[in-house]
Amino acid sequence: MSFNRPPNGVYYVKTATELRAFVNVLKKFRGYATTLITLYINSERPIPDVLNLLRSEWSTAANIKDKTTRTHVQDTLERIINNLKGEAKAPENGMAIFAGFHMINQGNYEWVYYVVVPPQPIYTFKYICDTAFHTEILEEQLHAAVTYGIVVVERGEAVIALLKGGQWEVVKTVEFFVPGKHHAGGQSANRFKRQTEHLAETFYKVLAEEVNKIFLQIPTLKGIIVAGPGPTKEDFLEEGGLDYRLKDKVLAVVPACCANEYGVVEAIRNAQDQLKESEYVKAKEVMDKVMFYAVKKSDYIVYGRDRTLKALQMGMAELVVIAEELGEDVVLDVVMKAEEKGIKVEVIPKGVEESKTLMQAFGGYVALLSTPVWVLEQQIAAEAATTTS
Repeated sequence: MSFNRPPNGVYYVKTATELRAFVNVLKKFRGYATTLITLYINSERPIPDVLNLLRSEWSTAANIKDKTTRTHVQDTLERIINNLKGEAKAPENGMAIFAGFHMINQGNYEWVYYVVVPPQPIYTFKYICDTAFHTEILEEQLHAAVTYGIVVVERGEAVIALLKGGQWEVVKTVEFFVPGKHHAGGQSANRFKRQTEHLAETFYKVLAEEVNKIFLQIPTLKGIIVAGPGPTKEDFLEEGGLDYRLKDKVLAVVPACCANEYGVVEAIRNAQDQLKESEYVKAKEVMDKVMFYAVKKSDYIVYGRDRTLKALQMGMAELVVIAEELGEDVVLDVVMKAEEKGIKVEVIPKGVEESKTLMQAFGGYVALLSTPVWVLEQQIAAEAATTTS
């Protein structure tokens, strides 16, 4: 196999959603004793050096007393060695190999072999032989996914949210009494106005303290979106005392209806150009494309499990879109099949609102085709006729 292109058995993981599916599947496997091998290879480590280590481990394994353990470990090492022969180095991001015999039950084993090229670089070399696969390094990449901060502020209310991978969440709600513009009673208008402005400034400072406390602790913070109705968002940036390190990360100041979950969604929508790297925004763009095909190019789209997988199998899909909600086993199976065919896959995360549309309207599966639907239908009919004859 060559690492210059995605070959059979080597999977180039592009998103946190795909990586999460791989991790969850790998965690299900168990070996007979310490027979499952995890191998992390960084790009600087020459493959010949790795092969020398694996051959040494094979020789050491000959001393294992338990026959099943010895056989499983040596057989697994041999297969890894044979697959790595002829390669000079790992891909640019390194790679992780997970191999061994999964114990279905005593005496019944299933061969497992995954080679994963993650979306972020692997910086270490590690060989582990254990009863389970070690996915910690991949999980660290999940925790290190690019994060965006969102602040939606209106008069006396604000929400602080985080957009990470394919999901967002409100992490803090800040409330502070700031009276409305109109008042009753005998106070002079100017005095009331000064008091209101002072309370508003105090609120902005309280909010800035909370934003500083939360956002400065996030090393993967890529940028910040500040949103809200009217001039409140600009007033907050001017008067709140936001830390200079965070001010430098403000990507956009956009309108939003209100300081609640609806406001967060609106802020994300209005800042899509600045959030292009976000998996959440990318997923929304993919679903916009799906809906365009469904309405304007219906001759080039199929949906539902059977027809989507058929289009994938026949190589007629240009893009396959599936819902993370289908489960990691399904996601991983489709990703691997598409990788082998050279077909692009987009996995829509659970946290994206359009995921519900994908599940309810399309059964969780969509294929955008490179040829009209009737070509696929002809192929399916031809296959059916051959089977029945």
